[in-house]
Amino acid sequence: MLIIFDKDSTLVASIEGRPANTIEEHTLMPGVLAKCQQLKAEGHILAVASNQGGVAFGYLSYKQAQALMQYVAGLIGADYALFCPYHPNGTVKKYARESLHRKPNPGMLLTIARRAKIDNPDEIVFVGDLDTDQEAAKRAGIQFVWAADFFSSSL
Repeated sequence: MLIIFDKDSTLVASIEGRPANTIEEHTLMPGVLAKCQQLKAEGHILAVASNQGGVAFGYLSYKQAQALMQYVAGLIGADYALFCPYHPNGTVKKYARESLHRKPNPGMLLTIARRAKIDNPDEIVFVGDLDTDQEAAKRAGIQFVWAADFFSSSL
């Protein structure tokens, strides 16, 4: 099974209501590491898909966002990690636009499934904490599980 996770407030704790923007601020949520280790041991494919609109507003650079995604992917043993730096209201012109990869659009989820060579939507789960995560899963035609439920139960 392919299990795709949102990053902020699903895998990584928020900092005073905002996303963590440095490696030092990236602390895994309780139970995340143990659950991901269990899933890997069971042979599941793990991935991370995250909107990183902070790039579009200049809060962090593309390279910083990329490094943070790779850091989190490494912590949980993810096989794939994708992020969307775009936001339609962004202030950094290069990233101020809509994107099929920006959730609630399903682009990131579908790209990860394609890269993982998983064609059966019944073999894909997206775990997230926001309505946009749930909507992205719906648009991709895959199962959605709220992060709080996922990390408090067995798969």
